Amino acid sequence: MHMPGHSRGSICLHDKDRKILFSGDVVYDGSMIDWLPYSRISDYVASCRRLMELVDRGLVEKVLPGHFNIFGAERLYWLASNYISQAGVCHKVSTCAMKSIASIVLHLTNSRGTS
Repeated sequence: MHMPGHSRGSICLHDKDRKILFSGDVVYDGSMIDWLPYSRISDYVASCRRLMELVDRGLVEKVLPGHFNIFGAERLYWLASNYISQAGVCHKVSTCAMKSIASIVLHLTNSRGTS
C-alpha cells in the first residue's frame, strides 16, 4: 500500500489473512520523521487517516515497524491520530526548520563527494 509522507515512495505491506501490517518507516512507536527534504506533512496526514481506517475496519491487529518494538492496533490508531493532531502550525514551523537544516547537510555531503 502506497503511504507517502515520510518519503514519496513509502509503503506498508499488509498481510490481510493474519491482520499484520509491515509498516517500515511509515509508522513506528516513536516520533515520526517528516522533516526530511522529501517528506510531506499533508501526505503523511492522509496516510495516517488510511492507517486509522484499517484499524476501524478491524483489518490490523499487529504492526511490525522498521524501527523499535512491535505494537497492536490500539497503539497504531493512537500514533496516527496523535500525528494528525500535532500537524498544526507549530509543527509545520519546526518541520520547515528541520528540512532546511537537512537540505544544507545533504548539499554539503553531496558536494564533498563530487570534489
